[in-house]
Amino acid sequence: MRAFFSALTVVMWSLYLYLLLPLATLIAWYVGFSAVYEEMVMRRGWEALVQLLGWYSLIILLIGLAQVGWASTNWARFKGKRDRRRLSERQVDMDADHMFVAGLDRHASWQDAKRLVVHHHYTESKIAAVEVG
Repeated sequence: MRAFFSALTVVMWSLYLYLLLPLATLIAWYVGFSAVYEEMVMRRGWEALVQLLGWYSLIILLIGLAQVGWASTNWARFKGKRDRRRLSERQVDMDADHMFVAGLDRHASWQDAKRLVVHHHYTESKIAAVEVG
């Protein structure tokens, strides 16, 4: 789904940039490029532009509606999820005996220590010893 939505975003931006080409042409004409002047004025290119303005307006409207629809869908999909996640209680398993080879006899001193050195067991995936340092 992530790849599909990324591709859809690229397509939408490409269409949007394609629709901005007449604006780029107008800016280039204002700057003074003679090819733009020759195409738009001398060869009556503005007549074709006027005919296409209706289609351009329709396409811009459709793209805008698609973006608003996309945003509305995401808003409805994710509305309140952050709040629901914060309200749910999390259960934490405080039984740590299964993680240690040795016992938890000095557990209280570990909580107050600023530095702990943890030694792992060589064959098992458990903690062999803890030094308060």
